[in-house]
Amino acid sequence: MVMQWLKRWRAGGVATVLISTFLLVLFTTENELPAREEAKPAALPSDLAKVPSDGFFLLSVRIADLWDSELAKPVHQKLAKDLKEGGREFEKRFGLPLEHVERLTIVIVDPPTSPSEPLFVVRTTKPHSPDKVLKQADGGKKAKEQKYKGQTFYDVDNDWSFCPIDDRSMVYSKGTQAIRALIDYPMPKTAGNLAGALRLATGKHSMVYGVNIKAFNDAVGDKLPPLEPFKPLLQATSGTLSVDLAEQSRAVLKLNFLTDKDAKAGIKPLKSGQDLVVGAIDRSMSELAKQKESAKIVDLVKQVRAALKASKIEQEGKTLQASANLKIDVATVGVALLEAVQKTRAAASRAQSSNNLKQIAIAMHGYNDSIGRLPAHATYDKNGKPLLSWRVMILPYIEQQDLYKQFHLDEPWDSEHNKKLLAKMPKLYASPSDEKTLKDHTTYYQGFVGKGAFFEGKQGLRFPQEFPDGTSNTLMIVEASKAVPWTKPEDIVYDASKPLPELCRPGAAGFLASLCDGSVHFISKAITEKTLRNAITRNDGNPLGSDF
Repeated sequence: MVMQWLKRWRAGGVATVLISTFLLVLFTTENELPAREEAKPAALPSDLAKVPSDGFFLLSVRIADLWDSELAKPVHQKLAKDLKEGGREFEKRFGLPLEHVERLTIVIVDPPTSPSEPLFVVRTTKPHSPDKVLKQADGGKKAKEQKYKGQTFYDVDNDWSFCPIDDRSMVYSKGTQAIRALIDYPMPKTAGNLAGALRLATGKHSMVYGVNIKAFNDAVGDKLPPLEPFKPLLQATSGTLSVDLAEQSRAVLKLNFLTDKDAKAGIKPLKSGQDLVVGAIDRSMSELAKQKESAKIVDLVKQVRAALKASKIEQEGKTLQASANLKIDVATVGVALLEAVQKTRAAASRAQSSNNLKQIAIAMHGYNDSIGRLPAHATYDKNGKPLLSWRVMILPYIEQQDLYKQFHLDEPWDSEHNKKLLAKMPKLYASPSDEKTLKDHTTYYQGFVGKGAFFEGKQGLRFPQEFPDGTSNTLMIVEASKAVPWTKPEDIVYDASKPLPELCRPGAAGFLASLCDGSVHFISKAITEKTLRNAITRNDGNPLGSDF
């Protein structure tokens, strides 16, 4: 979610983002409602002091508070296994237990025209020495110590960089360029436009956003599409959003201007933005209401809509403030958010799996164009014994030429040599919804093998002449109900005279499949047997049913 918002900041106009931030009241929690006023200016803690106050954007989240909140309890209970695994992966990669992260601040120093990577500034709940972090991190043993202008940082396996600030604060980034740029960055002598957000981040707010609107406007203001109704908002110098969610929840958006007149001119467009967000919520609710499993989410969104509708926009001199208050049942919200997380994960997994199937289909066509026919279900020895799967044969067409060259093509998949290559399974063959496939070197992506199916015979078929029913009407590769070793010549056996094999995994509503024209479809488990058989066979002359 965080990276999606960062991309939105870079790609969209500030007005659009300021409107969208009202929705963030859904995502955070706090045990007690903090005081309404901002924290008084004081020395910043070491992690926040490292953030340039004249930078472009920051998002600061109190991870430890969220981890221990009432809102998170249903998530801990229902996703205990996933959270434990995710925590292990986080610690393995970054050398810190996730539960030891007190505050995470994501910083973009330069405006959108710059290609710089974001910085991840971490403050921990207890001391962690650099040696300890590197020892626990995967690849930490290979870390290269770097010294630049008196500052020590570490390049970890040419993937990410780690720069300690003190024993409780540190900076991470992808590569070393952003770390070096931060060391080079001249800290402003006077408070910059992110100073207000940094002060807010020192408090107990669950989440704080800050944006340097002036920097954005100076960089790309003249390149934005027509936004006449919202242009007065671009006269703001900075904006902050603080969010706290408890039984009495609160979200406060502030826009700071140079003059009282500019602030007054921003009232009408900010109200228009409020109306746009409410309208967007109405449209999303109409879609969610069609899904019975989203009932709790719909109820929560209705409460948020009411709070936004009732929120007031007030002017205090050079500042505009919009606040929304919401009374909620924390436990109910936790369940609703859990459902939202699960739906989001399922959608992301489906999107990734769709892309995997698309790439496999493109590789099949590439193989056909190059060889003159499709790969067979397997390669065979002189006695007709299957050796290696088609998944090995298309490796050169999924940018895995070097791996392909390592196989002994005249040996079976489980020979002493070829079996060692199982561990090199391309990620393309792994299931996004089942991480075990990557660890076990197995795949759900399989084709149908049998008379009339996509795989028939020992030579491989030819596109398109041996597909008289049409490539858009014939299944190529599907997500099967069980995973198999990726190099093993094992797929789904199809026999028109026998019952259909089980395709859906337990609890699944259906399965994804690529057609021979390269398109990818989700096929509901409610599809009729007749339609599915017609889709499996490429030459029966029968049209697909309306339920396909």
